[in-house]
Amino acid sequence: MHLNKSCPYSISFRYHFLIAAILGIIVVFIIVFLHPLGSNNFTSPFKTLYFTGYGIIVFFTYLIAVIFSNGYYLRFKIWKWIEELIFCLFFIIIAIIIAFFYTEVIINKKPERLTLILFLNWFKMVFLGFGVIMFVVTVLLRNYYKSMNNVISEKRKPAVEQSKIKLKGTLKKELFSVEETSIVYVRSEDNYVYIYYVEEELLKEKMLRNTLTNIEKQLSSLIKAHRSYLINPDFIILLKGNAQNAKLQLKNIEDYIPVSKTYFASVKNTIN
Repeated sequence: MHLNKSCPYSISFRYHFLIAAILGIIVVFIIVFLHPLGSNNFTSPFKTLYFTGYGIIVFFTYLIAVIFSNGYYLRFKIWKWIEELIFCLFFIIIAIIIAFFYTEVIINKKPERLTLILFLNWFKMVFLGFGVIMFVVTVLLRNYYKSMNNVISEKRKPAVEQSKIKLKGTLKKELFSVEETSIVYVRSEDNYVYIYYVEEELLKEKMLRNTLTNIEKQLSSLIKAHRSYLINPDFIILLKGNAQNAKLQLKNIEDYIPVSKTYFASVKNTIN
């Protein structure tokens, strides 16, 4: 499924600060100029200032949510589309909840209206009329700036790429340049090998037409754990099981890598 595919992620505070500011400005603009959900009925000499509070709520809620998502990503080194959508939905829901209290306590000055029934009706109205739009905008903004960040990073790369090796495929002119230390593991399937490597904190995949044996000759630092797998020992977190059912847990990888009985002893010795 597409939701289980890897999604780009950035821990850059500058990047998220910009998104939070844009989201906050969009919210204030919509409320002040488009008057959704009857906001034009609110009369106060400080009307614009009060409405700016909604933008501030969105701004800080997003940044706080990012702190939690950064912690999740740094721990597991995994960010899929399902996590991306859950993050955006979580951010919108929390912002709406805080906005409800702000509306009743600060704007309406009626804290006695803080009841569950009123909240549920208010949440439904705001989420369907406003939250869905902001959810889509958040997803689009995050992915737009992530793609822009990748473009900028590519431009900043030095012309001469040192410490990279060129892996050769069997097809003519089929070359793949990569830092050997960034390769997590290599998996073979039929007449192809799939190289999984980390670049800019993201796990990426490259397919070459070749055999695992030929790739093994080109990657001296990787060890064989299975007839279909080469592993970078630097990414090993844990070896589970015994020689009959061993498997490896690797950094940045959600699935376990099988270890065959033939290579169990050498893998264990490498870890030790």
